[in-house]
Amino acid sequence: MIFTGTRLPGAEPTDLNGVRHSPVERALASGEHMPVLDGLRGVAILLVFATHAIAAPLAPAATRVDAAVHAIAYVGWTGVDLFFVLSGFLITGILLDTKGQPGWWPNFVARRALRIFPLYYGALTVLFVLLPRLVRWSEPTFITLQANQSWYWTYTVNVLAALHGGTPLNTGHLWSLSIEEQFYLIWPLIVWACSTRALLRVAMLAVISGFVFRLGFVMQDPADTVPAYFLTPGRLDGLMTGAALAVVARMPSGLVRLKASAPRVLGSGVLALGALAALRGGLDPKDPVVAVAAFPGVAVTYGALLVMVLTGPPTSRLVRAVRSGWLGKWGKYSYGIYVIHYPLLGAIAWKTTFYLNGVAVLGGSRLPSVLLLAAVGMSLSYAFAWLSYHVYEKRFLELKRYFPGHSAAHRSAPRESGAATGQPAC
Repeated sequence: MIFTGTRLPGAEPTDLNGVRHSPVERALASGEHMPVLDGLRGVAILLVFATHAIAAPLAPAATRVDAAVHAIAYVGWTGVDLFFVLSGFLITGILLDTKGQPGWWPNFVARRALRIFPLYYGALTVLFVLLPRLVRWSEPTFITLQANQSWYWTYTVNVLAALHGGTPLNTGHLWSLSIEEQFYLIWPLIVWACSTRALLRVAMLAVISGFVFRLGFVMQDPADTVPAYFLTPGRLDGLMTGAALAVVARMPSGLVRLKASAPRVLGSGVLALGALAALRGGLDPKDPVVAVAAFPGVAVTYGALLVMVLTGPPTSRLVRAVRSGWLGKWGKYSYGIYVIHYPLLGAIAWKTTFYLNGVAVLGGSRLPSVLLLAAVGMSLSYAFAWLSYHVYEKRFLELKRYFPGHSAAHRSAPRESGAATGQPAC
């Protein structure tokens, strides 16, 4: 997309082909930072945090109040799917914008490694190298963790969790990072081999295949939905939804073509997921029906939310809410918060009676003690992530200047077929 910079009164700016684009799509075209996406990341990390810090310790619920809060907070597991939608959208956009440029593949790999590896492998170094030298633990959980560390170093924690378990001490949350890394390894090759329109067919096929994959596991053993939840083929709905939106954003009219239908899709998705929860007594992915049917609905719902945020006017309530400074800060540091928050919650709760037994108020509700734990965990997680980013991670991020990313200077109009680039069209 190359924009002319001209604008008629009351009209959106257009590109050289006279196609209108939203302000955020113009930011996409120039590679600018988009605060609205930080805001959505903030929403995602807060959802995940609610599940781990509030829903988990409230189970089993002691009172009706506890049960209601647990049911609401537990839906936060879908925050991971929002992260997947955002990753699919941004990564696919970067790959499409750099496709055909010199060094696009090594530059992509280097930039991803500089963003992800320092914190991830730094955390593993503390967990598997330093900690055993500082603390002599003879507990079976620690021994199990040490024995299974090869899965962590190779970004296959999701496979470990699906097939063997063995992710103690609140380290199982790293499964989603494993899926993301596996996506980073395979998806660039698909983008290289396919035209933009063919990518839409690949995304649709991946979602259908994922549904069949989950259905096969559930039919084999309805009581065991763990593989369907953790294995990559079954969790591509969000990534493919984001990827498809990235492709559409680079077609004539871009995401504006979806602007009118996005609110209806969002509303329909919420109603469908609510109906599923009502029928199944909750939106629990351990339920075989939810495990098969919920993920596409969650992905489409969050995809519609992304479209609304990207195409909505800056003055709309939704866009202003997502652009709020505090939410953007949570999004900016969401990676560090995600890595540390779950082990940190476990460390705070370790052998603490208030976490296990609660405070005898509100008719025996554990909610006050759980909220106290959550507040402490949120504060410490944010502080750690802020410190990690500014003291440690930024040193590696500065090295990105040696590996150029996508640039508007290298862009041309969107290409509709593989023939334009000499690449096969799948």
